[in-house]
Amino acid sequence: MLDILIKNANIITMNDALPVISGGCIGIENGKISFVSDKNSPEMQIAAERIIDADGNIVMPGLINTHAHTAMCIMRGYADDYALNDWLFKKIFPVEGRLTREAVLAGVRLGIAEMLASGTTSFSDMYFFEPDSAAVAAEIGIRASLCNSVLALGNDYDFEQDRAVIETRALIRDWHLAANGRIRADVGIHAEYTSRPEHWRKVSELAEKHNLVTQIHLSETERETDECIARYGKTPTEILNENGVFNTRTLAAHGVYLTNRDMSILARRGVSVAHNPVSNLKLASGIANVTAMLKSGVNVSLGTDGCASNNSHDLFEELKLAALLAKGTSLDPTAVPAYSALKLATVNGAYAQGRENEIGRLIPGFDADIIMVNTHSPRLRPVYDPCGTVVYSACGSDVCLTIVQGKILYENGRWFTVDVSKAIEDAERFGVPQVLGK
Repeated sequence: MLDILIKNANIITMNDALPVISGGCIGIENGKISFVSDKNSPEMQIAAERIIDADGNIVMPGLINTHAHTAMCIMRGYADDYALNDWLFKKIFPVEGRLTREAVLAGVRLGIAEMLASGTTSFSDMYFFEPDSAAVAAEIGIRASLCNSVLALGNDYDFEQDRAVIETRALIRDWHLAANGRIRADVGIHAEYTSRPEHWRKVSELAEKHNLVTQIHLSETERETDECIARYGKTPTEILNENGVFNTRTLAAHGVYLTNRDMSILARRGVSVAHNPVSNLKLASGIANVTAMLKSGVNVSLGTDGCASNNSHDLFEELKLAALLAKGTSLDPTAVPAYSALKLATVNGAYAQGRENEIGRLIPGFDADIIMVNTHSPRLRPVYDPCGTVVYSACGSDVCLTIVQGKILYENGRWFTVDVSKAIEDAERFGVPQVLGK
């Protein structure tokens, strides 16, 4: 007997051989996808503990957020309308210097609840107290790739005494591949401009030793890139590559200011770029050239960044904006069509996290990370092309079902593994006073 049978669904499989199935069904057993079939399949009649009639709604892979600072949702709206350097050094870094474990975990819990309700089933995170955040993510049931990042400011910096390094070692020891593989430890370098080559090499050694993904901010602003060239005579991509950062799978956030040579290096080294269009626009950092990156063979995924610069974890917003920006900047309405945009948030995101054989597509044997989009809304009817409907019309609030590894975590406004009222209360209780310095 199946655990769950979803029937009468318009299924976006993200399987290029059969991308859309109308009126299809999906069987889920032991956390895995057992089958994906059309409406005429006899599998539609298989018994299941729970039968979900999708009633024509769109069923698709869960979305993958490849760049987040989840706890920063406690700073949502705190530092709006600042340039990046002022935002970072005058507003954010001072707050982060006083954040406690309780405040960070309150933000993590609230952020995960927001993600689940808007269709995100897996996220990559770079922040503090990540071993504790791993415990929260494991308890709630979402999929998470977590890292703390080396930020080597000051002449007295000691790599081995850096809290980020200590936490990273604990995260690897206690949480890598925990919770049936849902939790992964990554390593992190904040950015080229906040650390030095000797630190990058040490982080890379750690990544190689344990075969981990490296997360890093890369060429987010023109100033960052220009100052790196002044410092080393090379772009951030070039100098990081020369120092071994890309020796293991790397997930680079932003990539707004990349040269053609940079893109060639990233493609050759298998580096993924997490495109964060909302955050980049809000901070006026610029617009990443996604069309050129994809043509160069770079794996481009999607991220929200933190809620202090977004101010949302809704990946549907990023999907639409990514597609529209690609069209507008290239003056080509065919650039990044709907199905390609969906790849950024599913197939490409899975590769970026090192999970390409687990999630991102609805095919037998993959983990059952699945969401349902309620199309019974004036905004979403009629549905001619499910992919186009998701990218250009849907938003996170249209998600009515979120399943991770075969377990229903969110359905029709109800969270089953997180107390959202308490999460909001804790964010107000622990987070707000520290953000405001009270």
